[in-house]
Amino acid sequence: MINILALETTGKYGSAAVIKEDGSVYCASSETEMNHLKDIITISDEAVKAAGITKKELTHVAASAGPGSFTGIRIGVTTARTLGQMLGIPCIAVSSLEAMARRVLSEAIAAGALYVVPVINARRHQTYAGAWQAVFTSDGEKQSIISEMPEKQYMIEDLLAELTDRVMENGGKVFFTGDGIDAYGEIIEGAFDAKGIRGQIILADEGIRYQDAGSVAEIALAKAERGDTLTYDRLLPEYMRLSEAEQRLRDGTLSDKIKKAR
Repeated sequence: MINILALETTGKYGSAAVIKEDGSVYCASSETEMNHLKDIITISDEAVKAAGITKKELTHVAASAGPGSFTGIRIGVTTARTLGQMLGIPCIAVSSLEAMARRVLSEAIAAGALYVVPVINARRHQTYAGAWQAVFTSDGEKQSIISEMPEKQYMIEDLLAELTDRVMENGGKVFFTGDGIDAYGEIIEGAFDAKGIRGQIILADEGIRYQDAGSVAEIALAKAERGDTLTYDRLLPEYMRLSEAEQRLRDGTLSDKIKKAR
């Protein structure tokens, strides 16, 4: 028996989901932006209740470990670690980018896209992104994704340069998702326009564009089935870069300001 509680707190809206061994998913979401700390326990309880089980029947707890909002990542990972320790169950780390790609997979395949590209806005033209191929498995029935470009921090212009080169060379449509569309939609369209391939991009609708615990749960189930789990103390955030304060501290600019303030 497998009952996994999955937590998603890396984006604007927090969500939680329970997935059972048969793949059935039960979700609960916050309706307030960036209210993760207040809502995470409530929506977790709602998801567990919707699944018709108790927390004692959970076998794993998963967290979207990043990248995304630094504060949100910490809240989700800390909550998952605490539940894992309290309940004595293993934890599972899930990439927020992979989960975003998984969420729009059906729509991407239906639209004839070859690539699925989740883009998270990291400000100042910086993004967290990756690219996956949207494919069916060999039996022609089950959808899957295969990593095509590594998950990392990209300047939006560098990401688009690599993607347009791939499309020019190999063909195929690109299905974009994530709040990077909100911030850089015009830049995305302009980059493809400049290469004469504007018709090769598809932008995800807002209803499926952002992070959601349901897709985190689906990936977590596959990981649980192959034994890809962690003890609670080994579940760690994946920030993918230093925070602005950490970067300034490393560069010495923050310490200089502190000295001047004194």
